[in-house]
Amino acid sequence: MKAAIFHSPLNITTESVDKPSASPDGILIRVRACGVCGSDLHMYKLGLFTDFLCRQTDAGRIPGHEFCGDVVAVGEQVKGLAVGDKVVAYAMGGMAEYVPVAPAWLGMNVYRVPDSIPYKIAATLEPLANSVHAVLKGSPAKDEIAMVFGAGIIGLGVIQCLQALDIGLKKVIAVDVSDKRLAVAKELGADDTINASTDDVAARALQLAGPVPMGMGITTAVPAVDIVYDCVGLIVDRPEPPVIQQAINIVRPGTGRVVVHGVFEAPVTLELSSFVGKQTQLIGSYGGSPEDTVKSLELLEREAVDREIIISHEFPLDQAKEAFDAQMGVESSVKVMINP
Repeated sequence: MKAAIFHSPLNITTESVDKPSASPDGILIRVRACGVCGSDLHMYKLGLFTDFLCRQTDAGRIPGHEFCGDVVAVGEQVKGLAVGDKVVAYAMGGMAEYVPVAPAWLGMNVYRVPDSIPYKIAATLEPLANSVHAVLKGSPAKDEIAMVFGAGIIGLGVIQCLQALDIGLKKVIAVDVSDKRLAVAKELGADDTINASTDDVAARALQLAGPVPMGMGITTAVPAVDIVYDCVGLIVDRPEPPVIQQAINIVRPGTGRVVVHGVFEAPVTLELSSFVGKQTQLIGSYGGSPEDTVKSLELLEREAVDREIIISHEFPLDQAKEAFDAQMGVESSVKVMINP
């Protein structure tokens, strides 16, 4: 079979490798669509996180964990799954014609997908579950103002979920360095956008959200932003201050929350006087639970979120490197799909 193999930073090739088989407690999936994740880019650029972003084989490391396909073989110990089932699986190695998943547990790491959902849309289920998880971690409430840093697939999913879950926020502000991605954020429900490469983010946040009323020790104007979702983390080749620092500085005192879901390419140094003085809640968010996945699948099934608009490029498996290079281009891409 064909598979994408990660060799070293900026070096991915498509190779012919041995076709895997289903273990007694696993299944074998014929992959139909696999997304290039933002986490995959940390690997592609810097060689980071390969142990949990790739499936190790004798031929090398096969990346890809956002995929959908058809079950073509089922181990005798597996319950509830059958050949022909259309599924999304939480596993590594999806940038290949076939991927084994073991152990395979329906409703835990394998989910059936209705035929009405196209493969490439179903392949966005895993990042959508991440977005649902991050949104709920922040406990958004009616009439609050949220800022979302990062208009990649996780941040755009956060914006979609804030709309689809009918929370009744007063305003959603999207922040990114790509005008293309900010335009998509607008289409998906962001009320306002800020380009961090050209705008003073804190000043624009104050302008768009308005100030918190003075008092209780507040002596300078602070934006009335209730929640900040950091869907960026740290990208080492960006000149802007770490988003986590910007978020701490921006969010309102007393009840402000910062949810960090982005991945960090290097350690960061923070100035935390504002964090302490404002008694900010700093909340980590990682992955998505089975409950988040079920909720995300329900959102896809009733078309409460538009994932088609997020997919900007599609490539065949033979062009895996071109797919990664396209995903690196934040000014021209949003979500890149590989179709084995």
